[in-house]
This record gives sequence, structure tokens and C-alpha cells, in this order.
Amino acid sequence: MFGMTALVARAMAEDEIGWYTGAGVNRRELTREERAALVDARAAELFEKRKTRQISPAFDAPQFAREWLDIAHRSTTVRGGCLMVRGPKVDDKGTIVISKITGMPVTTWLPYEEARHA
Repeated sequence: MFGMTALVARAMAEDEIGWYTGAGVNRRELTREERAALVDARAAELFEKRKTRQISPAFDAPQFAREWLDIAHRSTTVRGGCLMVRGPKVDDKGTIVISKITGMPVTTWLPYEEARHA
């Protein structure tokens, strides 16, 4: 499952925002309230602007991924939740990209299409 959730954005913001501000003699520790305000602002920005990423574990079947997305929608804010599968990477002309090192097709994440995988 690829997308962005408010929880993932908040975790990313907490990793980015430290407990100190300023440099040199102006360096000071942020209060919990100041840090919380900075984290909230950064999390909102990341949620809106950050490109989608894998937000769930891998699943054996599409119905499990749909159940996970349903639960995520009920418990947090989700942007762009879409089902993805591993598949061969193709170039602009539609031919499969072959790795120069291994000689094998390069795999990438592709949108899941119900009809194609039925």
C-alpha cells in the first residue's frame, strides 16, 4: 500500500525537528509546547507535499491490503492510498528494461489493476 498517513508524516516530522534551536551562544532547548507546534506544522506540510511512500507491510492478497486501507481510513487521515504490486519496469516505448549488471528485467512498483491480476 502506497500513500501518506498523518501518523507517518508526524513520525517523519518528529525525526526532523530536534530539541534545540539556534546556534552557538544563541542555542537553547525548545519547550515541549514549542517543539509540539513545530512538529505539527512540519507534519501538516509533509502530509500535503511529500510524495507517497510505502505505508503498510506487504500483503499476500489484495483483499488484505484493502482491509488495511479501510482500517487506516477509520483511524487516521490517509492521502493517496493505492495498491501497488511488483512488476517489470518498462521504458517510454513499452519495452521491458533490462539490468546492465545482471541481465535480468528490472522490477519496480506498479499500480495494481484488478482485471490484469484476476
